[in-house]
Amino acid sequence: MVRIPGDRVLLGRIAQPGQPHSPVPVPQAPMARELRVSGFWLDRTEVTRAAYQLFLDATGYRPPSVEEAWAEDGWSWKGGHYPAGTGEHPVVLTSWYDAAEYCAWAHKRLPTEAEWQLAALGPASAPRQYPWGPDYDPARLNHGRFQQPNFDASDGFERTAPVGSFPAGATPDGLQDMYGNAWEWTADIRTESWDAYQGDGPAGDLDAHSPPPGLYVAVRGGSYFFDVSMTTEGERNAFLTEIRRKTSGFRCAQDDEGAGT
Repeated sequence: MVRIPGDRVLLGRIAQPGQPHSPVPVPQAPMARELRVSGFWLDRTEVTRAAYQLFLDATGYRPPSVEEAWAEDGWSWKGGHYPAGTGEHPVVLTSWYDAAEYCAWAHKRLPTEAEWQLAALGPASAPRQYPWGPDYDPARLNHGRFQQPNFDASDGFERTAPVGSFPAGATPDGLQDMYGNAWEWTADIRTESWDAYQGDGPAGDLDAHSPPPGLYVAVRGGSYFFDVSMTTEGERNAFLTEIRRKTSGFRCAQDDEGAGT
């Protein structure tokens, strides 16, 4: 895991109209919010299928699978095992509940959306437009394309890639694949307005968080099936908590005081 120092994060930062890659913070309607996040730890990579296999073997939890025809094409796990040769790929076909169960088994938790953004895009005092810096570079992430069918093998991978396959796309702290590869579940309900986000009480002792998960949960970072070059703010999305998608994965967080347990 990587320790992310506490800082303030600007929620609602999007690119200026006509400048899709501008690093200049601008408000998202009705207003961007700058809130505090305490120091925490975050997995260096997305949880792999091999790691998720250990969880299944230890607990008997249901394997990632979907009873639909498309999932037979190398997505659903057969006999409780991940598709051959994909152990270092991010686990996908995980619902929000699956991700939360894995994190609890590992004595960790899902990151809040504010934690995820601080880790991926830096503090409000010096925000980044992308995890690696101010400018978009398609060679730094496993991405899709805007045109259907959205798969894009120009980066070397039509589907998921082994975690850490794009080291040039890492954050300054060394977090891999914060953009691309798989969408990442957060702990927070997807808010349409940042006004609903809570934190920063009168004494300044409350960390930024949204209300508890509801019908839709915030996911961040895009995936191998998404083109972040077209709209930087589009890497923030909302998924139904119980749906298992071929693009949805996760990484775990841990409080400072719980690290190493």
